[in-house]
Amino acid sequence: MRFYPIHMHLHCSHEQSASIASHMSHAAALGIKHIWTTEHDTRMGKKKKAIPLFYFPEKTLYVTLPNGAQVGFKEEEGNNGYYAFEDTKKGIALLVGARENKKESLYFYSKGKAHSDALFSRLTVEMNADMVSLFAENGRIMVEFILSAQPPSYTQARLSYVLGKMPDEEENVQYLPMPTSQNGTYRFPLYIDASEKIGGVDNALCNIRLVVENGAEILFHTFSFKRELEFEEVRQEQIKLAQQLSKKWGVTPFVGFEITGAGNHKNCYSTTVPVINYDKFDYKVSNEQAIEHVKKYGGIFSWNHPLSGHYKQDKTQEECINALAEMLIAARAYGATLMEVGFPFGRDGFEVGHYMRLWDILAKNGIFITGDGDSDCHDAGADGWTEGNNFCTFAGLDDTDEPTEENFIKAFCRGSVWAGNPVKIKNLRFTCGDKPMGSVVVGKQATVQFETKNVKDGGCAVWVVNGKEKAHMEFCDGKAFGEYTLHCEQKYNFVRVEVYGVDGTLIAFSNPVYLVATQDDVPIEAVKNKRMESK
Repeated sequence: MRFYPIHMHLHCSHEQSASIASHMSHAAALGIKHIWTTEHDTRMGKKKKAIPLFYFPEKTLYVTLPNGAQVGFKEEEGNNGYYAFEDTKKGIALLVGARENKKESLYFYSKGKAHSDALFSRLTVEMNADMVSLFAENGRIMVEFILSAQPPSYTQARLSYVLGKMPDEEENVQYLPMPTSQNGTYRFPLYIDASEKIGGVDNALCNIRLVVENGAEILFHTFSFKRELEFEEVRQEQIKLAQQLSKKWGVTPFVGFEITGAGNHKNCYSTTVPVINYDKFDYKVSNEQAIEHVKKYGGIFSWNHPLSGHYKQDKTQEECINALAEMLIAARAYGATLMEVGFPFGRDGFEVGHYMRLWDILAKNGIFITGDGDSDCHDAGADGWTEGNNFCTFAGLDDTDEPTEENFIKAFCRGSVWAGNPVKIKNLRFTCGDKPMGSVVVGKQATVQFETKNVKDGGCAVWVVNGKEKAHMEFCDGKAFGEYTLHCEQKYNFVRVEVYGVDGTLIAFSNPVYLVATQDDVPIEAVKNKRMESK
């Protein structure tokens, strides 16, 4: 069996701090050949509180529009220009100006990034404004679109339209002349104008910056945002883009999505499943309806960061874990194939041990769900790739299998998966004879074998049996290996391994081998997922 590392929960072209290219560049540097992007599906189409048109209903920089969207401008630090509101025939307008040798800049932003969209949704922004004057020879007005972070510096790209003297060239910055006004409207077709120098359409619109310098003024009325594609159409464009970038970086992408607007977040790891059109359902989609949607198209999904959000409330951590476990057991984990448990530095106020405990409680109750490790990375920087919760999922394929989506999903289903920090550990073998981890053994006992190497001395591996630590294996000459015999002491028995680094931080864990006394005790999901037929 061969294991392939996959970073599996990545946000990119819809986020201000990442891009497909930034993730692929990190993957290539670590020797990772496969990634799975899972954008928030609610960001891939019309949002519940969309901002098709921004205007000033009142004389304040930050306003609430009739649909409840909160949006507006904020002044950049260090400004020494001026702004003021004026009543015009078109409504309230914002005058922004700067005298000679002065500068004024304002950032446009919204709550929940409601105005933000991927450029490959074929995004165009229109601005209705009057370029009032350029009093001085060096006067300048810029309408600057702040985009996603791009390699190699991982700084945010900028597409700037300039009236006046062009600034000097900068990395990840593209300057274009201000378009000609059509009856006071300036049209910025971002998806056409963004060049490959700044990542092309591998960008999201994050912010807009109005800049006036040296005796310039602009009288701003409105922004309007126009996208041509919605939901599944957008994902199809992302698939095309990811395939193009794959040729440059040598990294194979699988483009799924994260179900974000229907109960607990769930990653759909089947690229044949279309994105839910929330607008069609008036943004009222339940957890069960979303799961049925995935199953309708033959897909699988993961139960993401299970201890997030409302589970904490006024309960203790232990009460939260037990309550969530009770819910998931009653629902048979809603049919999820995977559950995210690999957060070595914890998440949402819970430590990694809490996630492992939840996973173990499910196993004790016959829910044999594959545990995986995902960074849930929204950032193009080191965090999520070489630092922090940067766990990668290593999927075990039979020696004759090619690393395809179909075969990776087969590995997820049968549990032949281990997770770990790809910077600190590259290999882990955990088997029961000729059966891989994730397998279910029927009988009185099962003997498992563990081995890893090329890990710094000072760390250790730990046998975890039925949710309890049983024994430690110290590293010697960068290696650790051992054997453990699991006995059938209860209805559902299991053993797995956790690997810790020199500093005591979790750097890897295996999926368990399970043991039951009779064939009748094998959970139906284990049979369905072929945990009994693994080779």
